This record gives sequence, structure tokens and C-alpha cells, in this order.
Amino acid sequence: MNKSSINSKQLQILLIFYSAAGIFTISVLVAIVSIFPLYKQLKRNEESNLQSALRTRTLAVEEFISKVKSIAVQIASRTQARLELEAYNQSLNNRASAVSNITHYLSDALNRSQDVVGITRFDQNNQLIVQLGLPIPQKFWNFSTQNSQNSHISNPIRLNHQSYIIVSQAIFNSNQQQQGTDLVLFKTENLEKIIRDYTGLGQTGEIFFGTFQNQQLKLFLSSKNETKTLSEPIIKALEKTVVIQESGLTFIKPTFWNYGQIIAFEPLSKVNWGLIIKIDRQELYASVNHQLITIGIIIVILSFMGAGGMILLLRPLAGQVIIQTDELEEQLQEKIRTLQELNDAQEQLLLEIKERKQAENSLRESEAKLREQKQELQQTLKELQQTQAQMIQSEKMSSLGQMVAGVAHEINNPVNFIHGNIVYAKDYIQDLLNLIQLYQNYYPHPHQEIEAEIEAIELNFLQEDLKKILKSMEVGTERIREIVKSLRIFSRCDEAEIKKVDIHEGIESTLMILQSHFKAKSQSEYPEIQIIKEYGQLPLIDCYPGQLNQVFMNILSNAIYAIKDDQNSQKIEFNSGCIRIKTQRISDNLVQICITDNGGGISEEVLSHLFDPFFTTKPVGKGTGLGLSISYQIIVEKHKGKLECHSRKEKYTEFMITIPINLS
Repeated sequence: MNKSSINSKQLQILLIFYSAAGIFTISVLVAIVSIFPLYKQLKRNEESNLQSALRTRTLAVEEFISKVKSIAVQIASRTQARLELEAYNQSLNNRASAVSNITHYLSDALNRSQDVVGITRFDQNNQLIVQLGLPIPQKFWNFSTQNSQNSHISNPIRLNHQSYIIVSQAIFNSNQQQQGTDLVLFKTENLEKIIRDYTGLGQTGEIFFGTFQNQQLKLFLSSKNETKTLSEPIIKALEKTVVIQESGLTFIKPTFWNYGQIIAFEPLSKVNWGLIIKIDRQELYASVNHQLITIGIIIVILSFMGAGGMILLLRPLAGQVIIQTDELEEQLQEKIRTLQELNDAQEQLLLEIKERKQAENSLRESEAKLREQKQELQQTLKELQQTQAQMIQSEKMSSLGQMVAGVAHEINNPVNFIHGNIVYAKDYIQDLLNLIQLYQNYYPHPHQEIEAEIEAIELNFLQEDLKKILKSMEVGTERIREIVKSLRIFSRCDEAEIKKVDIHEGIESTLMILQSHFKAKSQSEYPEIQIIKEYGQLPLIDCYPGQLNQVFMNILSNAIYAIKDDQNSQKIEFNSGCIRIKTQRISDNLVQICITDNGGGISEEVLSHLFDPFFTTKPVGKGTGLGLSISYQIIVEKHKGKLECHSRKEKYTEFMITIPINLS
């Protein structure tokens, strides 16, 4: 009885102790898990406040820049001073009066603004007219605008141990012709106040203001006037703001001797300058850390209080639990024996089930691996087909382009020679004909042998027909030159760089090359194919011109084939074929080219495979199945556009090409 009592008391103490310890541990863990996201959010809020402080100063600097530019524009646009400047430019002799009046008006402008300390005006030849207030050194005179409506602002300069900026403003007359240039010198006291104000940045916060010029850092101002060498992170941050026009935060990891730093940087939109704020991480997050420590102490106190309350609550309950535990122990032992027997039988059953599940899992894994391998093989096959199609078509078009360009070049030289000499031949022959006419006028009765030769060669007919022959030769050479020009335009298929081209020029060159296919053959074959052009007003398009011509060639060739095939299958003697080409601008940055034919159309089944590599409905030897696949890749992948096909059996087939005007 004594032993059982001792065991019960020990069990009671252990139950109370472990319950209280568990409650305390769970409370602390839940608090830590809850505080961690809060801590991260508070840190992000402090970082956001730092960026807001930088943005506020950036807006203040931009407001200062806008103000000085506005003042420079007002000075340059003063009507009376501008009219006197026009008079000064037009008169080369009496300029003294104009200079005096300009000086008067500019002096008034100088006195009206507290920020302006000097005005220097130049004429339309950049020659000095007048300089008022603090003179601008001549080495800064080349800072001026030429034919620009916008003001230009210089980097801060030092004059007489003071900082200034120069605003250059061109002066235009009512016809927008530049009459001269003003260089206006401004004080930078307000700008320096913005930079040197580090309110809210604590003891370690500092502002840097500068630019990158000729690949070198140029620091204008620092909020604490530090002359020490700038750290590498500061230099990189300033380079990002000026060169890349990027804003953001940079975190410098802590080292043995400091707590690390945070750098916020922001570019100015109106000038090529940048602002940077640097602050120690410890100071930026000081309030956050203080709040975190306070919350931690409160949590620990509350956890102790909760554990104490749990001890007081469990003491009477634990005694009752111990009494019931002894009674239940005997029942538990009996049930344990019964459960042991059931467990043995259950383990045997589970073992059998486990083996069956392992076999099923192995089978499912094998099936999944087979499906995955099948998909990979299908994808690899598709990629190989596309690669093969690209290589075949690229090689074919490259060789064709080189051959066409070479043939065009070789034909062009002799044709130009013939075409150029026809003009001289016409003049020479006309001179000879005039000479013959003179002989006929002054010797109306030539020798009998000459009369016989004139009659034999039919001189009168020869004179008239020779002019017609020369005219037809000239038309023929001009026709050859047009064909050569079309070949040259179309042979740009090996050009790899984006160019601005006229879409209509590429379509016309393709139609010129295919012209022989549009003409009518004998009635036993097919009549003429009519080309209807509905060209809209299109700007020059950013594209790969040769590849786009290749798309036109593929689609037009398919349209010709569809019309001829339909005529042969229908056996209609005069079923006139028609191809309609329509271009239009459908948005600010999109154009659309529609090519429609009245051939036999395409079935739904064929339409679903139309752009697959090596798919063709043509007989063996008539097509490779690469044309539309390559065209789809050129439009979608190369030009970021869309290539769509709409067709109705026995009615029409329409290809719609939609591409952006500017690819960038």
C-alpha cells in the first residue's frame, strides 16, 4: 500500500510537470512562428520608408530642375528681346541699338529671379552678343543646343568657390527658326539644401548626388561632405541609376567590424543624375528590433503565467486520474492480451496487403516511366523534325538566294550596257536616216543601181520598222531590268538582321517571279489566274525581309497549285482562278496581310495538320511538306506574329498573316 501510494504521488508530480512544460513550450513555439512573418513585414516597412524618403528627395530635385528650365524658357521667349535678336541677326551694320535693347530686357529678367545670377546670349552663329551678371567662363560656352526645342542642363560647376548650374536654351522665331542661344547661370543653394538635409536618416544616414561621365564617377554633393574614397557598392549603385536608369535597394553583408549597410538608389527622369541614400542596417532596423525584444519578453511572461495556471488547475484533477488509473490498469492488461492476438493476425494480413501494394506500385511506376519515355521520344522526334525542316529549308533558300543574286548580277550588267547603248543607237540611226533623207531631197534621181538596192531593201518600210524595232528593244531591256530588280529584292532570303522594309515591295517582287504561273495556258490546261490587289497605307515594317518574302512565295505557290488542281479536277474549261491580296493596318503596332484564293478549299482534317513539318497533300515529287511549317516558324517565332488559315471546302482558302510594325 505504501509503495503504491508513493508511485501514485510520483505519477501525479510527473503529470503536472510535463503538462506545464508542454504548455510553456507550445506557447513559446507558436509565438516564435507568429513573430517571424511580423518581423519580416516590419523590416520591409522600414525599407519602404527608406525608399519613400529617397523618392521624396528625388521629386524635390526634379522640381528644382523643372523650375530652372522653366525660367530659362521664359527668358528665351521674351518677345521684345527676341525681336531685337532677330533685328541684330538681320543687320550687319547698325547693331549697337539692338545690343543696348537686348541688354535692357535681359537685365530686367536677371533682376526678376533670385535664382538667376548670370545670362549670356549668343546670336544665330554662336557669337557672343551680351553677358550679364556673373560671367560664364568661355570653356563652358560649347554647352549649347542646336535646333532643339528642349532645354539642356549642365552638371554642377564651381565658380568663385560656389556651386552653379548652366541651362542652355535655344531661341526660335515665330517660324521655328533658331535665332540664337541663351546660357542661364543658376545658384544651387536650394539643390544643396535638399541633398544636405538628412532629416529622418539618423546618425549613419548619408545622401550622395552625382553622375557617370566618360565611364568615371563624378560626385556633385554629399549630405555630410565626406572626402574619403567612395566604397564599391556606392559606385555600383550610382552607375545603375545613371547608366541603366534602375532604382532599388542593395544590401551589404555585415562584417566583423560593422553591422552591414543598406543602399537605396533612384535615377532622375529629367537629367542624367542619380541619388543614393546609405544607412547602417542596425540603425534602420533599430525600432523593429526593439519591438521584437519587447514582444518576446511579454510572450515569455505570459507563457510562465499560463504554465502556473495549468499547475493549479491540474493538481486536483491529477489525483482523480491516478485513482482511476489503478482500476483501469487491470482492464488494460486484459485488453492488451486480446489486442496482441488480434495484432498478430492483423500483421499477417497487413504483410500480405503490403506485398500486393508494392507489386501494384511497381507496375504503376513502370507504366508511368513508359508514358514519360514515350512523351520524351515524341517531343524529341518533333524537335528533330522541326530542326531538320529548318536546316533543309534554310540551306535551300540560302543556295537559291545566292544563285538568284548571282544570276541577277550577271544579267544586270549586260542589260544595263544594252539599255544604255540603245539610246545612242537611236540617235545614230536617226542621224543616218536624216542623212538619207537629205540625199533624197538633193539627189532625187540616183544611179540606177542605187534605185535597185533601195527597192530591194524596201527603204521606206525599213525606215519606219527600224524605229519600232528600237522601241521594242528598249521596252524589252526595261522589262529585263524590272525582273532583275525583283530577283534582287526576293534574293534577300539570307539576310539575318532586322530591317525596315516596304511589305508591298516584297509582295510585288514575289508576284514578278511567279508571273509566268499566272498567265493562261492552252484551253486544255487552265485559263489565266487573276491577281486582285487591295493595298492599304502601311508604314515601313521591322522584319527579316528575305524570310518574309519566303512566306509570301510559299503561300502564293500553294494558292496557284490549289487553283490549278481544282481546275483539273473539275474539268471546267474556263473556270477563272482568282487570288486576292489585301493589306491593312489593324492597330497602332499591327499590320495584316490576307491572301485568299478561290481554289478547292481545305478539309477540316487537313486543316488540323496544315503547319506540321513534312505534311503535304501533293503527289510524291510535287511538295516536301516544309513550306507552311517553315512559314509558321518565321511568322510566329521570328516575327512574334500569327499565321492563321481559314477555308471552306469548294469555296476558298484564306491565309491571314499578322505581324507587329516594331519588333523591339
